[in-house]
Formats: sequence, structure tokens, C-alpha cells
Amino acid sequence: MAENMTDFIPCMLIPLQKYFFLLPNSTIAEVIPMPQLATVPDKPDFWLGEYNWHDRLLPVINVEALLKSKSIDVSAANKLCILHSINDTSDLPVYALPCYGVPQLINLNESALLMAKDAEESDFLLFQLPIGNKLAYIPNLDSIEIALSH
Repeated sequence: MAENMTDFIPCMLIPLQKYFFLLPNSTIAEVIPMPQLATVPDKPDFWLGEYNWHDRLLPVINVEALLKSKSIDVSAANKLCILHSINDTSDLPVYALPCYGVPQLINLNESALLMAKDAEESDFLLFQLPIGNKLAYIPNLDSIEIALSH
């Protein structure tokens, strides 16, 4: 019985504007109401601004704009999801993304990881998979964090 329990991976399903991000639960630092962001000049379109979190300015990015390479309106976002960087050597140990609802904790096993049909190609995506009637993106956090540090 205990053996079957280790087959499940606790994940967070983060509601984006059009899709969902599927992230390991351990990457989520905090989810807060969407704050006012400080604007930062001369940043790419996906860089929405910065937020002072625990005396640290962290970048807030629009991952859908990063994936689609075009600006996307995020004014309807009602939460800010703060993420731990997966790279210990990163100059940005935390960063954030707006979300459109409360992230959901889900437990997945290998049988749930089926590739979505007609998956989009992006350097910032590893996989796309259906979860119920939702399409979830498993992001390439390494690529996203590299894009943030430039």
C-alpha cells in the first residue's frame, strides 16, 4: 500500500488566462492577491513589472506572452503566484506570474501524463497534456529562468 503512494507527484495547476501551468508543488512559494506592480523600463513584453516581496524585488512575468511571443492583457489577473527558481545558481531565486483564480493542488501519476494532440512548439514548454477538460502546460523552467536573467 505505501508503495503506491510514492507513485503520485503533488503538483499545482495554475490557472492562466487561456491555459493552465502544471508545476511541482515545491516550486510555489506563495499565492497572494494581485498587487500593484512597479514598472521597469526597457524590458521585454513578457516582463510586466516588479513586486517587492519580503524586501526583495522580484520580476513578474506574463508566461503566456513569453510562450506566444506577443503581448497579452493581464488586467483580469486576480492572484500573483510567486515561484522558487529551480536553479540554485540563478540570480533570481524567486519570480512571479499573474494567475486567474486559485491554484489547485492535484496529484498525478505516470498514467495521467498523456501528450495533448496538436501540441504547440516552444522553447519554454516541455509538454502539454489534457487534465480533465483543461489543457495544461508543463513549462521548461530552465528556459524561462534563463530568459529572465538576460
